[in-house]
Amino acid sequence: MKISINTAVFLDQMNAGHSQYEVLQTLIGKPIANIEVRGEFFQDDTRDAELAKISDLAAENGWGLYYSIPEALFDDGKLNPHLQNYLTMATKFGIKNLKISLGDAPTVDASLKKTLLAIPTDQVSISVENEPNAHGEVDKIVKFLRATDQHFGYTFDSGNWYWIKQDPQTAMDQLQSMLTIFHLKNIKNLDTTMLDDGATDWVKLTQKVPTGIPVFLEYNIPTERLLDSEIAKVNRLL
Repeated sequence: MKISINTAVFLDQMNAGHSQYEVLQTLIGKPIANIEVRGEFFQDDTRDAELAKISDLAAENGWGLYYSIPEALFDDGKLNPHLQNYLTMATKFGIKNLKISLGDAPTVDASLKKTLLAIPTDQVSISVENEPNAHGEVDKIVKFLRATDQHFGYTFDSGNWYWIKQDPQTAMDQLQSMLTIFHLKNIKNLDTTMLDDGATDWVKLTQKVPTGIPVFLEYNIPTERLLDSEIAKVNRLL
């Protein structure tokens, strides 16, 4: 198994005006398994054209393609009305998984459960992620996933726990069996760091990830040399 890459690692380059397609080309030949693009870094009028090129790039290099939606599944207790549009997009471009924040999910009653279970996840999976706010607390994630019979996957973000003063290791112990994607980063003083420089024992945490679950680097890495080093560290572990 090899590490996967979220385009957050190229934050500096994208903030400087480079597209996700451009930065992803620098990964050609590197020992990675999947890529995850971020919706907030596309321009509305060029998103589909760029996604088509990224889809071809992923196919040419044998990478799985994932997509991070910069929205929540629930807003003010109401289901995101754009979800079907994202599923259509994902099917068109060969995207394997759509990641979305849970948001302020209401109590899942019988009616809501029926609606949620009717959302197709067989061709394109949907995973909810713990946010760095009260919506991402362990008990809320567990409650939602159980109430929906784990129809949705779960993306464990190892860094977001620090913003709600919850311990990543403890959270992992409670959520381990529900993980379908792992976003790996390290944090110090509420800022991301290179893996060996933060407050989390990332090796211990990553070793708890179930076998076969994709592990994504998801934090700004300012140079290619550092990126190669971080990739190598995790690949040795995986």
